Amino acid sequence: MRRSLYDLLYRVGAPWDGPPRAELVRLVEGGALTPARLPPGRALDLGCGTGANLRYLARHGFEATGVDFSRVALRVARDRAAADAAGNAIRFVEGDLTAPSIPGVDGPFDLLIDYGTLDDLGPAGRRAMASLIAGLARPGAAFLFWCFWARRDDLPRFSVTGPSRMVPVIEPGEEERLFGGSFTIERLPEPQPGSHSACFLMTRH
Repeated sequence: MRRSLYDLLYRVGAPWDGPPRAELVRLVEGGALTPARLPPGRALDLGCGTGANLRYLARHGFEATGVDFSRVALRVARDRAAADAAGNAIRFVEGDLTAPSIPGVDGPFDLLIDYGTLDDLGPAGRRAMASLIAGLARPGAAFLFWCFWARRDDLPRFSVTGPSRMVPVIEPGEEERLFGGSFTIERLPEPQPGSHSACFLMTRH
C-alpha cells in the first residue's frame, strides 16, 4: 500500500520533490562535506526520490548512490540524471531501507543522507534503518539527517502546512536512542524556529 501511494505521488508530483536541500548545499559549499574532507567521496542518499541531492553531490565530485523503494521515483531520477553532465557518477538502486542489507549497495560510505525517510517509519522500521545506516558508514563518515522533530503533544491535531499528530515525527531524544551508540550527534541551527523540524550532522565513531 505505501509503495503504491508513493508511486502515485511521484506520478502526479510529490510535494517534497524539488531542488537540492538547503542544509546539504550549505555544508558542501561551506567545505564541511566534500570529497576532500570525506575521501574517497562515496555518498549514499537513503530514500533518494527523484535524485536532486544526488545530482548535486555528483556535480561536486562525489560518487553517488541513491536507494528508494518507489519505481516511479527511480525512473524519474534516472531520466533526470541522464540529462545531467554529472549523471554518469550516480547509481540508483531499488531497495528496502529496513532490510539488514540491500543488494547492490555495498559500503562503506563516506557521506550518508536521509531527508524525511526514517521519520516516516514505525518504531521497528526506524530501528532497522538506523542499524543499516550504522553498518554502511565507515568510521569518520558523516550522516546528514533531516526529520520532523517535535513532542507529539506540542503538535496540532491537524495541519496542512506542517507536521501534526496525524503524521509520524521523531520525538526529542529519539535520535540519541537510535544513533547515539554509533554516532556523535550535532543538531544544526534551525533556520525557521517553530517549524517542528530538525537537521542533525552525525559522525560515525
